Amino acid sequence: MNSKELVKNTLARNPVDRIPVYDSFWNEVKADFHNQGVPGNLTLEEYFDLDIDMFWFEQSFLLPEKTIEEKDGLRTYSDSWGTVNQVIISQQTTPGLLNFAVQSRSEWEDEYKTLLKYSPERINWDDLKHRYDQIRAREKYSVLSMLDPFEAAWHMVGPEEQLMLMVTDPEFLTDIYAANTQLIIDGWVDLIKNDIKPDGLWLYGDIAYKNGLLFSPKHYQELLMPFHARLVDLVHESGAEVIYHSDGNLSTAIPYLIEIGVDCLHPLEVKAGMDILELKELYGDQICMIGNIDARLYQDNDRVGLEREIRTKLPTAMENGGYIYHSDHSIPPGTTLDTYQFGLDLVRKIGRY
Repeated sequence: MNSKELVKNTLARNPVDRIPVYDSFWNEVKADFHNQGVPGNLTLEEYFDLDIDMFWFEQSFLLPEKTIEEKDGLRTYSDSWGTVNQVIISQQTTPGLLNFAVQSRSEWEDEYKTLLKYSPERINWDDLKHRYDQIRAREKYSVLSMLDPFEAAWHMVGPEEQLMLMVTDPEFLTDIYAANTQLIIDGWVDLIKNDIKPDGLWLYGDIAYKNGLLFSPKHYQELLMPFHARLVDLVHESGAEVIYHSDGNLSTAIPYLIEIGVDCLHPLEVKAGMDILELKELYGDQICMIGNIDARLYQDNDRVGLEREIRTKLPTAMENGGYIYHSDHSIPPGTTLDTYQFGLDLVRKIGRY
């Protein structure tokens, strides 16, 4: 059974001989691992022989990136969304968000909405086809990785403003959601027409924080859930699956995500209170899960703690299928190549049926 077949059967909760393995890595970690011995001609997905690989296309406003200032080790710039960011030049960090392109409903309708209309020029076809063919040649499970409408909207109006719009102008906000959803739909359809057929859609949403959803379940049901449902239906009609990502404590939303047919949840963040042992008991026969191995143990290079974490969680997580190994976030800076290989070797030893 190759990786594609392994992941598809796991997502369908069919019998397999082992759990699939996948992980995400901060850019600093990628550089560190290459410095510590990973050959420069290999990606980490190739080197570690991970079972999933990603490709994507641009879903921003396609505005030109511009540097505004570089001073005192900080870079201020506007990105392709028109967002003004400030970052530390010497390291990968979550950017400081200073300003956003869409300041009013009239600006959205007159200037920015049309910039989200799909056209084939959004895709670098040569690069994407090359990456897709590489994934196929390695017989890996291929996913189109996209921001969901909620995640995309904050790039346009800002995180706080988006939450305010849920109350003050939900029609405006759902128009933004609709435009972003249509962009993904049109892109998905065009990829398939061009013989690029993803095995799955990996949606990044971040609709939660450590204490729960960023908004009420009522607002999720009324404003965002219909757009998630449209995307799930589209993907399922293509014979593919949907993996939904949100950091934070997603517990309140899980029944709704099950209702619309999401196939798998990621990453089940430990420090937000997500626990695969509890989640497996509650939902293990209804939805697959990927993650929940505490990334802080990798960052601390705590092999004793990491072994305890893996040995404690994997047997229950993999019981009756439906589990894919992943850390509970991206592998963070400070992790050594030897520590990560130690964890991965242990997962592959324990994660067999």
